[in-house]
Amino acid sequence: MQKHIFLLAILLSFSIDAQQKTYCNPINIDYGYTPFEVFSKQGKHRATADPVIVNFQKKLFLFSTNQEGYWHSDNMLDWKFVKRKFLRDNKYTHDLNAPAVWAMKDTLYVYGSTWESDFPIWKSTNPTQDDWKIAVDTLKVGAWDPAFHYDEDKNKLYLYWGSSNEWPLLGTEVKVKNLQSEGFVKPILRLKPEDHGWERFGEYNDNVFLQPFVEGAWVTKYKDKYYMQYGAPATEFSGYSDGVYVSKNPLEGYEYQQHNPFSYKPGGFARGAGHGATFEDNFKNWWTFQRFLFLQKTTSKDVWESGLQVLIKMM
Repeated sequence: MQKHIFLLAILLSFSIDAQQKTYCNPINIDYGYTPFEVFSKQGKHRATADPVIVNFQKKLFLFSTNQEGYWHSDNMLDWKFVKRKFLRDNKYTHDLNAPAVWAMKDTLYVYGSTWESDFPIWKSTNPTQDDWKIAVDTLKVGAWDPAFHYDEDKNKLYLYWGSSNEWPLLGTEVKVKNLQSEGFVKPILRLKPEDHGWERFGEYNDNVFLQPFVEGAWVTKYKDKYYMQYGAPATEFSGYSDGVYVSKNPLEGYEYQQHNPFSYKPGGFARGAGHGATFEDNFKNWWTFQRFLFLQKTTSKDVWESGLQVLIKMM
């Protein structure tokens, strides 16, 4: 089974003029068609995942897994691709995996998943062009499924990461001046499948023998509160969803929201709604993109999984 990803956006806001054509679902972008040879062993296909959209300089920048580039748009309808390879060697058989992207002051930053201390933080003040420089040669803490949150009010930067059925999501402060953590890492949250049925492992949330995976951290600050999104129980399931914890502190005190999961679609042609990212557009509307799965029959015997994403107003 191969995963295909395409992007779907749903605006949950009442302030947009119904007559205005501002976006298209699914987003019509030319994401990679078998971007790496190793991915074609079970058939050629388009593939991407783990989308991140950041509003920077009144433009939207979209990054996702294994694309050797990224897109930007003024209106979520017309997207322009910028070809860019962020890996500096051939150590990995992929490009950016579950990338972290964030805006800090007049600069856009990018960092890719790694368990090792071997990946630089890239920066650009002109990302509509392939104009990037290395901000830090190596992020010493390393992080898989990373997400950075820049708190403009405090001029502080935080890193969250994790993708495991054993360890919780973790967080640390990253110093703005040198883009390094001082090593004070805090556990942010772990799954509680015994209490939250949607977090249980399995296609039908019925596998109590394997622990579920928590991943896809993303933090949004809204009215002095920090909203932590996370994906569970595993990316391959129809019930893959995002939940939310909320806190008044960016690194501790997160409380589970009883309405969870906040994005959930276990049935139908398009299924699953996890590993998302949330942003505010230029008109004060909140959007979140979520990954979905759908089934596509390509031959008489091949049925492949594919995916998308959705936009939800979470606050």
